[in-house]
Amino acid sequence: MTDWDSLRYILAVAREGGLSGAARVLGVNHATVSRQLAKAEDAAGVRFFTRLASGLQPTEAGQVAIAHAEEVEARMVALDMALAARDETEEGELKITIPPLLADDHFAEDIKEFKSLHPGIDIQLLGATEVLNLHRREADVAIRVTQSPEESLWGRMVTPQRAGWFATPEFVERYREVLEGRDNETALPYIAFSTWFTATPAGLFSELPPCRAAIKTDDMVSAMALARQGVGMVRSSHLLGSSDPALVRVPGIALADHIPIWVLTHPDLRHVPRVTEFMRFIAGRFTARRSLYMGPDKSSANTATRADGAKLEGTVTQVAE
Repeated sequence: MTDWDSLRYILAVAREGGLSGAARVLGVNHATVSRQLAKAEDAAGVRFFTRLASGLQPTEAGQVAIAHAEEVEARMVALDMALAARDETEEGELKITIPPLLADDHFAEDIKEFKSLHPGIDIQLLGATEVLNLHRREADVAIRVTQSPEESLWGRMVTPQRAGWFATPEFVERYREVLEGRDNETALPYIAFSTWFTATPAGLFSELPPCRAAIKTDDMVSAMALARQGVGMVRSSHLLGSSDPALVRVPGIALADHIPIWVLTHPDLRHVPRVTEFMRFIAGRFTARRSLYMGPDKSSANTATRADGAKLEGTVTQVAE
């Protein structure tokens, strides 16, 4: 077995732990993966995986094949990156990954405007929740919410963010005495994230009155939906909370620093014209609406409001090459 096609199927099955996951990442159906894997095993005369109830487990032969597949993949990606770095055309495909919660109406306007300026650039948006690997060129440009981007990537922080607590107006009215400190016996219900019970963000509850977790979730979409139903207040970025028409800022609780937004690419792609142009354009768009991500200043923290507030200035940081 010497062909890359067989090796990439083996590698995908190993990484995803099964045929269905491999089919998803390869963009084929389950039967195709099964057929290609069987073909590779028949050609090699060995079994690369043991079928277990929990999934497919690599055999010794499979581990050897996977190690070689990773080496071949690294060389092919390096070749692809080297050729891409010499791409001087302004047109062509541009793959952009962005967290779904950031792909809002503002970002859609950005893409519309960019396409009108550069109709020859074929944009592909990748909105999966998992972080795509720029080193394997799963995407050309990544818009990420992170405190510490990989040092091996190149780019800039385009805007800081702040977060706050949001709830329905009815919730605020129901618990007004608690929020104003006149009721110290009633616990304020909030939507809790599962991760908080292993690593609670610093200062998360320092400015809150007595409170209790009403329900736990590991998903922001469900947390916002629960808050809209009045189950509890929810902590979210100012952008997400203030853009929800059913929610208002919980009065008396100031906004706090949140995770900033970065635009990143692989260093080898930084001089590709369409990559350079998109990064310059999108960075300017995010920075121009910084007030949406930062929210109003602390002087208005005692008012339940959805106002965007004044624009705040900040510094731009570049990732080391």
